[in-house]
Amino acid sequence: MWFSLAAVALLGAVALLYVDRTRREQSGRIREIWAKAQGYKYTSAEDHLPSTWHRAALAKQEYLGAIDIVRGVRRGEEFVLFDIEETATIIAVRRKVGSDVDIDLRLKSTPPPKDPDMNLLGSIGPRIVFATDLEIARRVCDQRMVAFTESIPDHVQMLWSEGEWTLGSIPVGSSGREWDSAIETVARLSGILHVLPPVVEPEELDRGSQDPGRPSARH
Repeated sequence: MWFSLAAVALLGAVALLYVDRTRREQSGRIREIWAKAQGYKYTSAEDHLPSTWHRAALAKQEYLGAIDIVRGVRRGEEFVLFDIEETATIIAVRRKVGSDVDIDLRLKSTPPPKDPDMNLLGSIGPRIVFATDLEIARRVCDQRMVAFTESIPDHVQMLWSEGEWTLGSIPVGSSGREWDSAIETVARLSGILHVLPPVVEPEELDRGSQDPGRPSARH
C-alpha cells in the first residue's frame, strides 16, 4: 500500500512539474512574440542580471536568475524587462545620468525597505516615500510627483531608483498591455528623477575638500 501511495505521489509531482514547465514555456513564447512585434530583443535567460540591482523587489534576489528578458528603447529610454522566477516581473529604465540619491515609492500596505540607508520621508498620494537623502527627496516630491503617484496603475507594485536606473515591479503573469503601461510608468518616474544630483566622482570630492586658500601639494 505504501509503495502505491508513493508511486501516486511521484506521478502527481511529475505532472505538476510538466504543467508548470508547459505554462512557463507558453508564457515565454507570448513575451517573445510581444517583444519581436515591437522591435525589442528577447533572451530566454540570464543568470546574473538580477545582481545588477539590490533594492526593493530585488533585495537579496541576486541568487536567482532572470528569465524571459526583453531589452529595447521606448521613446528614447533604454529599458530591460524580465521575470524573477515566480517572484515578480521587473522593469528597469536607464537614466542618462546616475545619482547617489536613491528613492523608493511603495504602497502603504507594503512593508518598509530593510536598507539601513533608506529613511522615511512620508506619504505622497497613495504611496509612501523613502530616500537616502531626505532633503533632496523633499525637493523632488513636488506637485509633479504627486500627480504622478495618483496616476500609477494598480498593477505596478513597487517603484524605486538605484544609481542610473529607475525600476518597478509588477506581478508575474501580467499581460502585454500591462507590460506596456508599466514601462511607461517607470519611464515617467525616470524623467522626474532627472533632477536628482548627479553622481559625485571621488576626484571631485578630493578637489572639493581642498582648502582653496592653500596650494595643492606638488611632487
